[in-house]
Amino acid sequence: MNRTHVVSVAGVRRELPIVSVSSELSVAFLKLYGDPELIEQCASALARRVHQDVELLVGPESGGILLTHLIGTKIGIPYVVARKKRRPNMVTPLHVSVQTIGTESIQHLFLDDDDARKVAGSRVAIVDEVVSSGGTLTALRELLAQAAAQVVQVLTVATEGEERDSVTSLCHLPVFRSEPT
Repeated sequence: MNRTHVVSVAGVRRELPIVSVSSELSVAFLKLYGDPELIEQCASALARRVHQDVELLVGPESGGILLTHLIGTKIGIPYVVARKKRRPNMVTPLHVSVQTIGTESIQHLFLDDDDARKVAGSRVAIVDEVVSSGGTLTALRELLAQAAAQVVQVLTVATEGEERDSVTSLCHLPVFRSEPT
């Protein structure tokens, strides 16, 4: 039997599948891609919550890209994307390693030269779909500190597991014990 968790976020109700991320832990999988109604409503709700002093949005590839773009477009704030791979145009990129709840191996985040210059000295908001273990959030904070940016807000559709007062989110998702297979 497939387990699910019902959530209402930004006025949209969804039944989320509960998926195993380790032998002990399962999560309600919130998928924004492919759900135009949900991502549009979430972006609109988060756009209304962006602090007035935010000058730039920063989102991680890949979960944060669409959400960051929509929020930026709605409120007229530019954004940059922290990439997972070093691209050929990155001469001297800023770089951090990251371990997340949903990945077994170490991943990386890169900020290319042009984007590093854009964020330098700016007041930024980090935007991502879900903050769970906090691994991506910690890595983004490190990356932005390297670029001399000031993180003034973190925006996410959901927090998961541990509640985080420092994160502006639309809902909180519980974590579940994995069922034996």
